[in-house]
Amino acid sequence: MKKLSLLLILAVTALSACRKEVTQVQPKQAVSVQWDIQANDWYSEDGGVSYAASADLPELTDAIFDHGAVLVYLSFDDNIYEALPEVFDGISYGAIHSPGALTVDMHAVDGGTIPAPSGLVYAKIILIDAPIIAMHPELDLTDYNQVKKVLRVN
Repeated sequence: MKKLSLLLILAVTALSACRKEVTQVQPKQAVSVQWDIQANDWYSEDGGVSYAASADLPELTDAIFDHGAVLVYLSFDDNIYEALPEVFDGISYGAIHSPGALTVDMHAVDGGTIPAPSGLVYAKIILIDAPIIAMHPELDLTDYNQVKKVLRVN
């Protein structure tokens, strides 16, 4: 009986010494992509009524496309970034995206022709998966500086 008791005590001690340790991996907050749109990147298919510039964006996965957010900010001086869509000086700026690609477009709000940008246009693209958006309901997605700070992107 002593041997059985000793075996039971050893078995209970050995089993209770085993611990399962779970390490939770935090998801990446967001992916930030800098895109310097050159003057020759702009194209028009309607005689200057609108212009667009397109880029491959492999970071824009199906999961982000289906359930996340794609934020695009433009700057003409690499200092102040405005969230798209935006209307400035009678020109409407927007962005269209699909998995793996992004297009920034612009057109005059009065339907007239416009010149293509002649200098460098800076675009910052923030890709956020759905769970991250849910974790930050207070986040103002139109404010690039707040997005940058809260989601720790460059």
